[in-house]
Amino acid sequence: MSSATFIDLRVNNAQQFKESVSEPTPNTKLYMTIGRSMPWANDLAPNVANSSVATVYEVWDTMIGGKRIYGNDLSHVIPRINWTANTIYTAYDHLNGSLHDTEFYVITDEYNVYKCIANNYTANSTVKPTSLSTTDVSYLSDGYAWKYMYTVSDADLLRFTTTGYIPVKTLSADDGSLQWQVQDNATEGSVEYIHVTSGGSGYNNADNISVTFSGDGSGLAGYATINSSSNLVNAVVITNSGTGYHYATVTIADSGSAFGANARAIISPQGGHGSNPLYELGGKSIIVNARIRYDEDGILPVTNDYRQISLLKDPLDASGNTLSIPAFLQALLITTAGIGDFNQDETVYQGTSISSASFSGKVVYWDSGNSNVVLINTQGVPSSELTLIGQDSFTVRSISSITEGDLTEYSGRILYVDNFKPITRDPDQIEDFKLIVHF
Repeated sequence: MSSATFIDLRVNNAQQFKESVSEPTPNTKLYMTIGRSMPWANDLAPNVANSSVATVYEVWDTMIGGKRIYGNDLSHVIPRINWTANTIYTAYDHLNGSLHDTEFYVITDEYNVYKCIANNYTANSTVKPTSLSTTDVSYLSDGYAWKYMYTVSDADLLRFTTTGYIPVKTLSADDGSLQWQVQDNATEGSVEYIHVTSGGSGYNNADNISVTFSGDGSGLAGYATINSSSNLVNAVVITNSGTGYHYATVTIADSGSAFGANARAIISPQGGHGSNPLYELGGKSIIVNARIRYDEDGILPVTNDYRQISLLKDPLDASGNTLSIPAFLQALLITTAGIGDFNQDETVYQGTSISSASFSGKVVYWDSGNSNVVLINTQGVPSSELTLIGQDSFTVRSISSITEGDLTEYSGRILYVDNFKPITRDPDQIEDFKLIVHF
């Protein structure tokens, strides 16, 4: 038995993921975590992340904290195909099962998105599409025809546009945009282009040619034009694109001796061209735009660096309930008393030596003003009865209180991990991440 993976299934899976975060049910709580302040073996060549169980445990062991991601932080995206002169683009064809693997749409430098309806029989595109018509297909002098789909908004440009991807969506309500008008004006089962498959022979008078259409729709009408030098039919011009066609045949007849011209109708997608950009253009990927703003109201340290992020679904808080706070600190916070400072990134421990330590951890942050030390990669359980010793600083301090991380360790589900070169945090810095998730 053989089967094909429909592009619509992949788009649907992406849509379900986005809706799980956006909608009240199931109301998935999604967080982006940051972690690993200690260097890789080679910080210029970070370890490659994988989906092993070991990687999941590593994420938890080195997790510093995280920031919640909401529905408006996610957008469907499609590969960015910039319109470029003298390029051949693929024309939409309802028979093409590999359409979404081709360059059948473009975005211009005005951030307008167009679907290619005709490509002058695979000629170069030399005229940039500019029409913003919400009803008609634009036929240009280079033989290309384009359907205006939408314009990427300024907000979406900032949050969800990269050098490789552009946002795509289908509107569910009138937001006053041209895209809504395109969707609202789309015609189910219209025919916007007739593809001449054979020009025939002996056509020397266009007035002798009749073009008839049959199918399950109505209203489709057009006429043939000829090349007066070759006496071939070179186009069928549509005068009415009709409605309700799911199949259609084109018959070209001549009252004289000409013969052999054939053409076929290109049927619009379900709902009509422009009715559903998300599915028409294949928005099977999601951009997650996560931003860490400064210290997130005093929750996340801003003095150290980190080298790893993850997407964490539905973690539990320390009491075992689903976490819903905007940001969390997972690193261990210990309040100390005594003299001397711990060094950032050093190992602190309890016991007579590192090798025999009953507890140890890596210093993410030392707050000398409050005598707080923030630790990750901890091993063992800290005791308030023992002193805490710095391996490099040789500082020895007693423990006043111990505050566990905000999450139940290893709860929820790690969906995504990425390793990279160190990102240094700063109190005045916003880190903007655009994570691409493919379905």
